[in-house]
Amino acid sequence: MNASPAKRLATLGLAAAALMAPAFASAADLVVRIEGLRSADGDIRVAVHRRAAGVDFPDSAGAVKAAMRPAGETGDLVFAGLPPGDYAIAAFHDEDGDGDLNTNLLGMPTEGYGFSNDARGMFGPPGFDAAAFTITAGKDRAAVTVKLGYPGS
Repeated sequence: MNASPAKRLATLGLAAAALMAPAFASAADLVVRIEGLRSADGDIRVAVHRRAAGVDFPDSAGAVKAAMRPAGETGDLVFAGLPPGDYAIAAFHDEDGDGDLNTNLLGMPTEGYGFSNDARGMFGPPGFDAAAFTITAGKDRAAVTVKLGYPGS
């Protein structure tokens, strides 16, 4: 006897949920701590990146999550539900609150910035590999500290 369309749809939905359960079970929360703020002015902006073909880190095209909070607030930023894999963090202190990492005429940042692993680039931002860390399957939480550096310090 054939099942009704509603029963088939319900069975399909249960099967899909069962297949997705391991993916949800292995997702982790990423806790990002920002250190080295020189003032409570403006905002802290943080982006979580994955490696993306043809995209240079920290281009926003590789960002999978982003958050902002006032610089005067304390506490960590939490990014929920990240699947296992390699990630990199780019953060900056938007002291004037204009939404951009301000630069001088030579393109060098004039506001504080930092990357996971305390990665630094030679003539620009570091590559993804230098800033990369891994969220491991089976872990429900990962933590990363980003130390901000300011020009001239």
